[in-house]
Amino acid sequence: MRNFKDLSHFETFYVVKIHNAFQMAESKPCFYFAHPNPERSPDNARYTPLEFDVPVGATLHGFAGFFHSTLYRDHAGESVCISTNPESLSEGMFSWFPLYLPLRHPVVVPNGGKVEVHCWRHASSHKVWYEWALVQPQLSPIHNVNGRSYHIGL
Repeated sequence: MRNFKDLSHFETFYVVKIHNAFQMAESKPCFYFAHPNPERSPDNARYTPLEFDVPVGATLHGFAGFFHSTLYRDHAGESVCISTNPESLSEGMFSWFPLYLPLRHPVVVPNGGKVEVHCWRHASSHKVWYEWALVQPQLSPIHNVNGRSYHIGL
């Protein structure tokens, strides 16, 4: 990404197989969706602030976004799920990978520090996009404002 030297590459999600990374804190849920949605005209916009305690500091380059979905309950009442989250990873699943959400500028997080990120999901009649901003240990600009660098067309 750094080789491109443009804003759009730092405001785009990347689907990646994470193999050389240090997870600074346990993952936390960000957005939740239920299907079918019983609302007549559902609003799928979301906003979530997330705060992480970081026992061992490091340089933060971005965030890993994991996916966990409960597909159904089997006849014994057990949940059948698919997941890219390391805590509930689906064994043998090779076609789904986590997301990487980059930060424009890496940030040093000290031992015992906190990381706070705010995440938004927006939707219009013709696109869906995500925005994110680091709040702590230092403030970053909001990434991907109005879907300027990356969006999903509807």
